[in-house]
Amino acid sequence: MSTPHEGKRVSWVELYLDLIYALAIGQLAHLIIGEPEMDTVWIALGLFAVLWWTWIGFAVQYNRQGDDHVRERLLFLAGSIPTGVAAVAIEPAADGDVAAFAIAMAAVRLLLAGSRALEGGWPAALRTGVTRAYVLSALLFVVSIPIDHPVRYVLWGVGVLIESRALLRENRAAAKILRRQGDLSVVARDDAGSALDPHHFAERFGLLLIILIGEVVIAAGETTAELHIGTAGGWAALVAAMALAATLWWLYFDAAVDINRRVLELAGGSPTVARALFAIGHMAPAFALLLIAAGVGLLLDGEDPGAGYWFCSCGLGIYLIGTRVFFAVATRLQHVVRLAVVIATFELAWLEDVVSPHAFLWILAGWALACAAVSTWRRPAPDDAELKRYV
Repeated sequence: MSTPHEGKRVSWVELYLDLIYALAIGQLAHLIIGEPEMDTVWIALGLFAVLWWTWIGFAVQYNRQGDDHVRERLLFLAGSIPTGVAAVAIEPAADGDVAAFAIAMAAVRLLLAGSRALEGGWPAALRTGVTRAYVLSALLFVVSIPIDHPVRYVLWGVGVLIESRALLRENRAAAKILRRQGDLSVVARDDAGSALDPHHFAERFGLLLIILIGEVVIAAGETTAELHIGTAGGWAALVAAMALAATLWWLYFDAAVDINRRVLELAGGSPTVARALFAIGHMAPAFALLLIAAGVGLLLDGEDPGAGYWFCSCGLGIYLIGTRVFFAVATRLQHVVRLAVVIATFELAWLEDVVSPHAFLWILAGWALACAAVSTWRRPAPDDAELKRYV
């Protein structure tokens, strides 16, 4: 791996805000564990998407204009309050009582809009566009409160789409060239006026993934403590869950975090690439970790572990695809073999009728470890030409 280039570092106040998001992520995991059904998963995914883009708003804010000064600290600390309210309001929001969640999300967006409206140094069009997008999104969240679903969720989705497009504006012509030719130099040139710091952006997303991997550890530890497992098999299952979490860390941080940063560097901090590779590209593996955490909790609990098999196997499969490094820098034959491995990962859930939940955790941990070994073994460091095709 290459030595990371120095850039803007993550601030202490950003790490504090991440603690609030850790609370929200934990609430989403408990929501799935409490009602392990597909309807609950879809609801959790929708709430996760709203929280995800709220977090990205703070990440982009600090990346472009932030510094460890009083004004920035006050913004993040003020933003942590409604975010914390939204985290606690996740369970009632899932049951249809969305008032507290929607008002909290609207308040966060008004804070971000106000911060951007007061800033200097941005191109006027960019500043105005982002500010207006956040105000409109906040309005949609408030208006949605008395409206029944699914229209309510459509309004949320429209609000998130508006703000995300303004926050990381996609140059359509450059994006088209990128998808067709992988020419990052064109994207960098066209997006130079609103470039991001690659080091900070990669570090922010890496830290958030650590929080999500930590949910796997928390789910395993909390469930074990609640059940007071005293058997050798119970403790062994806990060890397997911890080993699985460690392997999930390796699958991303051994290479993916460095590759993502280098690609964004080659693109000159292009918002087009940041949107594709980080903001959108990391949503799948991030939510996959949430599914795995819920699945581990169900498997260790043992009362109704059926959904746990599927959450864990599907979550691991999505994680392998979403992190993308599993397929990076491979020959055509290797791509075919690795694709077969990913398909087989989804199918592991059929072992539900064959092995116990605790035994399945060992199988899953071993399978993930094998995938990490395949991903790492004899993998050459990608050159710039290969990285340009990575997005």
